[in-house]
Formats: sequence, structure tokens, C-alpha cells
Amino acid sequence: MIRPFDSLMLRTLLGPLVAAMQLFAFYILVHGHYSPGGGFQAGILLGASMILPRLTLGRAQGPLALTPGGAGVLTAVGVLIFAGLGTVAVLVGQPMLDYSVLPLDPDPAVRRSLAILLIEVGVTLAVAGAMLSIFYALSGKLGGEER
Repeated sequence: MIRPFDSLMLRTLLGPLVAAMQLFAFYILVHGHYSPGGGFQAGILLGASMILPRLTLGRAQGPLALTPGGAGVLTAVGVLIFAGLGTVAVLVGQPMLDYSVLPLDPDPAVRRSLAILLIEVGVTLAVAGAMLSIFYALSGKLGGEER
């Protein structure tokens, strides 16, 4: 059962804290294919930023307020992005995740960079959705109903 946490300071700082977490998750996602970090870390931060309002207010808040079904859809979309980019190369007879066959840009370096970014986006969505689904399962809200 999820009840609101009665703290004026936490309720006041919740909006800026969630926004900062989501902005940092975006930074880690975009910067992740140039340095350590990337999809998994950004997905964990994004998932945590969606769970925090549920822990403090007892309900979802903001533009990323997903239901348990929405969390499952988010996970599936992330997996489809990753698997789709990986199997495009297989369909034309190349090894899986060979970015040279993707019709993104004529320059191979730019093509690889864009493809890795798209892969990282898929991983981010899948991890954030899975984290939210696990939270719902552990809190007793499977299928939108409370147990």
C-alpha cells in the first residue's frame, strides 16, 4: 500500500528534484556513447524519477506518470527499438548490430554514432519501464489494481 509521506519540505522540493533527475538522465543518455555511462544508467535514473513521486505523494505526477500497463508498454518499446536496430543488419546478411547497413547518414562515423545513440535510447526506455513495473509489482499494483 502506498500512502503519502507527509513532509512539507519533500513535497516542495519534489518537482525540482524530479526535473533535475530527468535532466541528468538525459545528459547521461546523450553523453553515454562517448564516455562511461549510457542507457542502463539513464534508465535507472529515469525510472527512479518516476517512482519518487509515487513514494512521496502516494500517486503519479508529471508528464511521465505511467500506469502499470504503460510501464509494460515502455519496456516493450525499448526492447523493440534495440532488437529492431539489431536485426536490420541480419535481414540484409550482415552480422547483428552492424551499423554500416543502416540508412542514417553517408558518413560511417556519424552513422555509428547515431545508431549507438538509438540503441542507448532503447535500453533507457526498457530499463526505466522495467524498474517501474518491478515497483508496481512489489507495491501490489499489478494490472492497475491494488492487492
